[in-house]
Amino acid sequence: MEWLRQLYEMLTTQEGLEQLFSQVEQIGVIVGFLLVVLESLLPFLPLFLFVIVNINSYGLILGFLASYSGTVLGSYIVFLAVRYFLRAPSQRYIARHERLQKMLSFIDRRGFSFLFILLCLPFTPSAVINVIAALSNMKKIVYLYILIAAKAIMIMSMSLVGNDVTSFFTSPLQLTLSIIVLVLLYLFSKWYQNYIKRKMDD
Repeated sequence: MEWLRQLYEMLTTQEGLEQLFSQVEQIGVIVGFLLVVLESLLPFLPLFLFVIVNINSYGLILGFLASYSGTVLGSYIVFLAVRYFLRAPSQRYIARHERLQKMLSFIDRRGFSFLFILLCLPFTPSAVINVIAALSNMKKIVYLYILIAAKAIMIMSMSLVGNDVTSFFTSPLQLTLSIIVLVLLYLFSKWYQNYIKRKMDD
């Protein structure tokens, strides 16, 4: 199991991470872009990890642009696919589930600001938001505007937290601050999702 030991050392040492980022940089930024697009289509993939790799491999500006454009494009592809191919067949299912009807009605009435804030948060299940927005009556161009604005904030927050992760090995304070920011973002994300659920029940 030599390869497992090498992988562990690469991911848990400063030298290993620097080597990983160097190898990714040599592959080309288009790969980082495509990985983020793929994450939108396969949401079990780790977006945060892809963003961190992009930022540390290609630099803050280029890594941000690759991650940002990739997640906007991937999310909008999912939205359009559901809107054009699944929305009509799902109407009967929606009609049988009152909770889903209330959710879609809420999105139609007040969805812009709520979706914008949700999509700004790193721990929001973006794939679910894409599907719900596609099933609603929200205009396609409006959802694109939301994605363009919200994803910029989300990817920037990830980039700032994950920038120069190799320095975590020499700066425990920076690592601690990054962990605190992530925990706060996670807690706020969960609180806001529960807040929206209460609003839909009003």
